[in-house]
Amino acid sequence: MKLKQRVGVTLAAMAVSMFVLIGMESGIRPLSAVRNAVIRQNEEGALIENAHGKHNDLVQDVHSMRRQLGKSDSGPGSPVKDVDTSAKNKQLSPEDTETQSLQNRTRDGDNIAIPLDENNSRNDTEVLVEPVAKKPDLYAQSLLSVLGKFHERTPLPKVRKPYTGKFDDLFATGPISNPTPKDADLLLKPYRTFRKVPAWEQFQNGINRYGLYNHNSDVIPELLNNLANQEIAEVDEKNGGTQVKLIIDYVDGGQALFKPWKVPRDYQTIPDHFYFSDIERHNAEIAAFHLDRILDFRRAPPQVGRWLNMTTEIYDLADSSLRKTFFRSPANNLCFVGHCSYYCQTETAVCGHPDMIEGSFAAYLPPFKMAPRKTWRHPWRRSYSKHRKAIWEDDPDYCQEVRTKHPYNTGRRLLDLMDLAVFDFLTGNMDRHHYETFEKFGNFTFPIHLDQGRSFGKHAHDEMSILVPIVHCCLMRKSTYQRLQLLATDRYRLSDVMRDSMYHDKIAPVLFEPHYDALDRRLLIILRTVDHCITQRGSSAVLRTEPLIQSYKEPTSRNQAWFW
Repeated sequence: MKLKQRVGVTLAAMAVSMFVLIGMESGIRPLSAVRNAVIRQNEEGALIENAHGKHNDLVQDVHSMRRQLGKSDSGPGSPVKDVDTSAKNKQLSPEDTETQSLQNRTRDGDNIAIPLDENNSRNDTEVLVEPVAKKPDLYAQSLLSVLGKFHERTPLPKVRKPYTGKFDDLFATGPISNPTPKDADLLLKPYRTFRKVPAWEQFQNGINRYGLYNHNSDVIPELLNNLANQEIAEVDEKNGGTQVKLIIDYVDGGQALFKPWKVPRDYQTIPDHFYFSDIERHNAEIAAFHLDRILDFRRAPPQVGRWLNMTTEIYDLADSSLRKTFFRSPANNLCFVGHCSYYCQTETAVCGHPDMIEGSFAAYLPPFKMAPRKTWRHPWRRSYSKHRKAIWEDDPDYCQEVRTKHPYNTGRRLLDLMDLAVFDFLTGNMDRHHYETFEKFGNFTFPIHLDQGRSFGKHAHDEMSILVPIVHCCLMRKSTYQRLQLLATDRYRLSDVMRDSMYHDKIAPVLFEPHYDALDRRLLIILRTVDHCITQRGSSAVLRTEPLIQSYKEPTSRNQAWFW
């Protein structure tokens, strides 16, 4: 019996020894940490100098082992966090864990501005980071190739294009393309109060027949600042939709719609994916609001970017239903799935890094009970089918039929849809199936520009089908045409004004740089399209002045029926 035990112990010891040797030779962590640390030390032949100016072999060994184990060398608890390393390897090392997560975030190569001041807030320095693929260690190359994983991406300092001042110049001295009449009807009934009215309430009280806010409104900057910095009181999940969205309640009573980070800035729509299955981008919502304001439409709710701590600002403030969808990923990042109809699976979960996440915050419109809205089917709506096209895609005379139906046969609505086509073409948004208007103003009012999450998906492709309403109808507001001409000049170049407008956003840079070039290119395409119509039909037939409410005609039983 003793002989059998001895044989068993010997065999077990041999098996353990073989496993250790195989692990060290194949690069499996942490078995190879010591071996690789010693090899790297011998190859580099360099020692790390400690804070007292002395060489310390032990510090070098520990430092190399921590790198092998994938741990930080400059964060809290690091044995070399006070060491002054070379400029190439020097990184910010804040003591606060949340700030470190924000600075070092490079999840899937997202572009993040890293400089912070002593108060852990963004400053206006020009240094940004751009994702680049880090060369993997030799011991890990075979393992990565077998598993098909992406190499780790690390930030590379980059100089951002400076602030040009063109945005300030445009709104300080530039013309007003869409002025609001002094006697414009307000959406909500005015009231008197002796309390301090918060910005969100001022914004809702200022909505009128012609826009969500007035040109150069003082309320918008204050509202954007509150959306980005106000303390959060409660978090609820928004029902419906293809992707997860959260309703944010602030301590001052305001609300915002939160769309979380999903894909990096340089992600483009996959060519084989349909427009209705594309991922929604939080930064697209922010950029679309700024473009809407620059075009002087003022029909998109204000949006701003913000960083959130998923533990203290989402999980701790959410209800049990949303909390149940939280989990820790294999990368030790905090994630949640939520509830929606399409992108709410574990594979498409919303994840922080490790628990910090950025997203867009959209100001809420007045509640439906106070200001009901009517939903309209867009005449140039796509088929949302993989097998068939919409009617307008094969009918060049489709616009003539639309012109005969209410509310497009009178008033301003058809011109509003031409503006919407301009807006969607510049952003590349093909997902425009419905639009909404405020019921109080009847049919003589603007369509609200909502849901631009699928914009800015392809910077190298111009979707010409979005311009079909303008091509078929050969129609545009004269003020819109003049605004586009203004933004095509060097003084008010659209790309520069857009970059300036979003320069101070907390998640800047909001757009991937090639999208700015796409805006200038698409702007010229729109102008050439309208100029071609003017050549064929004349300026007076194509460019229309702003309709007056006195000329608007109410629908009758004859023209009220819709043609589909």
